[in-house]
Amino acid sequence: MRPTTWIRVGLCFAAAFALLGCAETKEVTLYLQDLEVRGPVSRLPVHVTQNSEEHALTVTPSVWGVTGKQSVGKVDGHSPVNSRGVFQVDTIYRADNAIYFRAPGNANLTTFAGTNLSWIYPTAGGGLDVDVSLSKSWAISLGASYSSAGGKGLWGYRTGLGLRQHKGSLGVRLDVGWAWESIAYEAVTVVTSREISSTTSDVAFFRDIDVSTTGNFYAALTVNGASAERVFNPFIQIGLTRQTLEDYKPTAPKPETWIVPPFYLLIPVQLVHDLRGRFESTRIHVTPGVSIDLDPQFRLLIGARASIETSVENFTDPVLVSPFIQFDWSP
Repeated sequence: MRPTTWIRVGLCFAAAFALLGCAETKEVTLYLQDLEVRGPVSRLPVHVTQNSEEHALTVTPSVWGVTGKQSVGKVDGHSPVNSRGVFQVDTIYRADNAIYFRAPGNANLTTFAGTNLSWIYPTAGGGLDVDVSLSKSWAISLGASYSSAGGKGLWGYRTGLGLRQHKGSLGVRLDVGWAWESIAYEAVTVVTSREISSTTSDVAFFRDIDVSTTGNFYAALTVNGASAERVFNPFIQIGLTRQTLEDYKPTAPKPETWIVPPFYLLIPVQLVHDLRGRFESTRIHVTPGVSIDLDPQFRLLIGARASIETSVENFTDPVLVSPFIQFDWSP
């Protein structure tokens, strides 16, 4: 090979290494440090079955309260912590009076074992449901509810289909549907950025405040007394609801790429790890109560719903009791 050829090859390799050296890979990691949610547990409509009729309409206003104010738990995605259980950062003061934070590589080595979720419940709320009979066996329901938490008005909506059966002094109804629930939340995200060759990380803190409205499936089975000779008829409902939050912000930054001719190599300059866990609440509801026939058009329901949290880790006070009163009006 001629000397000039060796020179050309050497220049090509030198240029490639220079480009690679300018694009040292960074590792970016997003952690969920704290999450506070304010909102009600998803409400289930209670529809008792007595003397099913075709094309009947039932309008149901209701009010409810809760016995608890707050529960805490854990959502996956908290950053590692130091030996005291605290995410340790150093404060750096720049010459231009700017302040930034840096995490030493030998401090935060322990898995977080505490709680980073706080759920604050409204103390009371109300709702309105409308149930329309499609036949003696089928009905469609629509509903809305309202509550306030942290100065924010929160609405919930639901729609579902009911399959019912009435025999003698017993009524049975299965409801399935979709519910939308608004939840106010405040999420604290930590973003660390570290060059692969370094043990320390630059740290940024973000506080995200918003209201999330998401839809989820619900199901409920209601069994009730249906004796026309009794003024008081008992009922019990067993149901399942699920609540979630939309993705938190800031969103994970997208990796940047370079195209290096003549090889057309895609060289990422960021490796992104979004470790923030998703907030998911799944509850089983057990609702006993009694219905009181006031006249052929009006019925009063009094009950208490026990909502049992099953999916949030390390959740305190997993049973939330919610007494309620509702009227059934069939014009």
